[in-house]
Amino acid sequence: MSVQAALDYRLPENTCSKPKIIANEAIVAAPIQDSGSAAFFQGSNTATVSDVSSYDLERQARKEKRWRKCLAGYKEGLLDDMERLKGSAQHGLTQAQAHTIVTSMALIQRVYLTPDGVLDEAELAENSGSPQNQ
Repeated sequence: MSVQAALDYRLPENTCSKPKIIANEAIVAAPIQDSGSAAFFQGSNTATVSDVSSYDLERQARKEKRWRKCLAGYKEGLLDDMERLKGSAQHGLTQAQAHTIVTSMALIQRVYLTPDGVLDEAELAENSGSPQNQ
């Protein structure tokens, strides 16, 4: 990567869309045991009842797997970008150029460390602002 390309680097857009969680579960209380009863209940005092079919749950799992695979590819691309940015430092940089490249590398690192590969709007505004942020 040339120095100019490293200076013009912009974080690629994360096109992996996280699947929505199916949340049709209700917590119900287990039957109360009479104090004089000899039977003991096993497990916890609550049970989960779901209106979601097994097909929908499997479909949700497939979507989640697809999203995780997409996210892994996106993060792998970020690591490749990081290596290219590091390689551009071999060309001899001014202090301002080095600062710009290091700021881009720090942004890549912050996005890489997020669980879903996306920074919220406040963090993006913070990083796209002035060079004093890093």
